[in-house]
Order: sequence, then structure tokens, then C-alpha cells
Amino acid sequence: MIITIGASHGAFDKNRGKKILDHFRISNSFIFYFIYILIILMIVFSWIHIPRILTFSFIFISIYHFGGEDLEYYLSYKSIFLENILRGLIVLLTPLLIKTELTLFLFNIVDLSFPESSLIFIKSNFIFLSTILIGSIFYFIYRIEFLQMKILFLMETLMIFLIYIYFNPFVAFTIYFCFLHSPRHYYNSIQDLRKNLDFSSINQVNKDIYTLTLATVCMFMISFLFLYYRYSLNESIYIASIIGLASLTFPHIIVEFINNKIK
Repeated sequence: MIITIGASHGAFDKNRGKKILDHFRISNSFIFYFIYILIILMIVFSWIHIPRILTFSFIFISIYHFGGEDLEYYLSYKSIFLENILRGLIVLLTPLLIKTELTLFLFNIVDLSFPESSLIFIKSNFIFLSTILIGSIFYFIYRIEFLQMKILFLMETLMIFLIYIYFNPFVAFTIYFCFLHSPRHYYNSIQDLRKNLDFSSINQVNKDIYTLTLATVCMFMISFLFLYYRYSLNESIYIASIIGLASLTFPHIIVEFINNKIK
């Protein structure tokens, strides 16, 4: 699901990359693809040599990214940095509170290890971290303007809690990523193109989704076969999925950030 439904929303990066190049008056599209792929390779290199730095960079950037894109759907104004962090924490702090040891173990499997004191810190500060989590929920209930959106936000938050309670953290995140984050990103991006009357780009993005999905599946299979010689079946799947997701997330977020600044 991650390499098909989940990764497909990256198809908008091609369209946004073209706008970024146009803004800087660069006509050669090869420059965009070269830098994009270079960032992907740098993340894989970082996983091999500095996994702990990559761990915290990936988590922090993911929290900001998930929060910002989710709030774009709920809020009637542009969310600020702190609001993005608070919303993203609901997604990524929940598994650390509900299934602390298992979540840390899964990160450790793919060499994205937390410090040994992390388990003690989370357990000793459980009430404080839970207060931040619950407080952020009430904050957004207050900030969301329309009643229907308030109800939808509450239902979504409840669903996030339930999937982390009943599923392995990796499976729960996959459900969130594929059936909430990715469709919402698609919806927000399509709405943005419609506002600008850019209907030709909508058709092109829908075509790009198939191309990107096929490329992602091929990259996953090659990575998986390479890893399978060194790791067990489950570890190979986890590593190919999580490191692959991390390597695609970084350039995706950079493109989003530059595009938003240009807008």
C-alpha cells in the first residue's frame, strides 16, 4: 500500500518542480530531477553512516509535514509552524505512548535507533506527553471554524487512536498514510490547480501517478532483493519500506516548502 496508494501523491512534485524552475528562469528540467534523485541517494547514504541523525531529522520533518498538510484541509487560514508540529504529534506521538517498546523496537530493526534512555524518558513523562497530545486535540477543536469539520477532526483523531491500539505501529501508520494523508494531499493539490484553472496539469498529474507508482514498485523490488541477501524477510520489508519512504519524503517536503514560498 505504501509503494502504490501512499507514494502516488508524489506525482505532484513534477508539476511543482516545473513551477520552481520557471520561477528561477531555469529551462533545463534535468537539473530538477538530478537534485531530487541526489537527495534520495543522500538519505540512503545517511541511513548507512549516520542513522541516528537521520532518525530525528526524519521524525521532525515528518511531524511538520503531516501536520501542515492535514491542517490545510481543516483550517480556514494558513497554519503556523507550532500548529503544524502539534497536529503532526497526534500521528507520531500516539504510537510512542500507546505501544512504546514495540515502536522503539521497530525503529531499531531498521537501524533508526533511539537513545537507550528513550524508553525511560517516555515512561517517566507519560502524563506530561499525554497532556500535550490531548491539549493539541482540544486546541484544534477550538480553532477549526465549521462544526462539520470539528466532528470530522474528532472522528479522524479517534480512528488514529484505535488503529494504533489494535494494530502494529507500522501497519497503523500505513493505514493513516495511505487512506488519510495521501488522499488528502491529492484533494488539496487538485483543489489548488482548479483554483488556478490549470486543468491541463490535472490530467497530466493523473497520468504521472501511474508512471510514478510503477517506478516506485520497481525501486522497492530492487531494494528488497538486495536487502534480502543480508536480512530476514520481515526485516527486508521493513527496511525497504521505511528507508524508502524516508528517502522519498525529504525531497517531496523540500519541493512542497519551496513551492509554498513561491506562492
